[in-house]
Amino acid sequence: MAQLIDFIPNDYEIEAMTAPKNAKAACELQHRREVKKRLEERLEAAALKRAMGGDFY
Repeated sequence: MAQLIDFIPNDYEIEAMTAPKNAKAACELQHRREVKKRLEERLEAAALKRAMGGDFY
């Protein structure tokens, strides 16, 4: 019976797997990361506001 080994790639391997292949893909990836960061910040601020008893918007 084969032995199963759990393999978790390190940060460098993950970065290499997800690295964009050309300049356009790199630009799109950067844009997606910026949009995701802004969305997370807004959701965090909304959650904090709700926790403090303020309005959602």
